[in-house]
Amino acid sequence: MPVLRFAASTGGTLSGREQEADLAMSSDDGKHFGNRLREARIGAGLSQSELEELSGIPKARLSRYENGHVEPSIQTLARLARALNVSEASLLGDQRAILEGFFDVLSSRGVRIETSEQGTLLANAVADMVQALGGVEKLAPPQAPLQLQDVTSTPWIDEPASADLR
Repeated sequence: MPVLRFAASTGGTLSGREQEADLAMSSDDGKHFGNRLREARIGAGLSQSELEELSGIPKARLSRYENGHVEPSIQTLARLARALNVSEASLLGDQRAILEGFFDVLSSRGVRIETSEQGTLLANAVADMVQALGGVEKLAPPQAPLQLQDVTSTPWIDEPASADLR
C-alpha cells in the first residue's frame, strides 16, 4: 500500500510543493509512481507532449515524475488519472486497482451486485472456481477469456449467459 507522509512540524498541513516533496508513492508491487505513470501513459498510446495537452501539466514536470525526481501533489495525481483515464489507485499501485478491474469486467458483462449478500455469494463462487481450476496461477492469461462450464442464471445477471460460455 502506498504511504502518505506529512511533516509533523507543519501540523499535517502542507503547501502543494511540500506535498510533492513529501508524498511517498512506492508500493508493495516494487514499482515507483514514475514507473506506473510511464506505463499508464504508454498504455494509453500517449507521448509526454500529448499528456501535457490533456492534463495541463508541463512535459518537463511529467518527465521528472516518470524519472522519480519528484512526486505529484494529490491534486496533480487526480489530473493525471483523469487525463489517462485510469484510477488514482492504479497510479499509486494500490490493491483497489485490482478490484476496480474485476468490477469493470463484471459490469461490462452485465453482472450487477446490489447487496452485500450477492457480493459474498459471487466472491465464494469465484473462489470455488479458482480452487477447482488449481489456483490463480493456473488461470488463463488476462487477454484470454476464461471458459466456464455450466454457467447458470443468477438474480444479479442482467442478461442470460451467452451460448459461447456454455
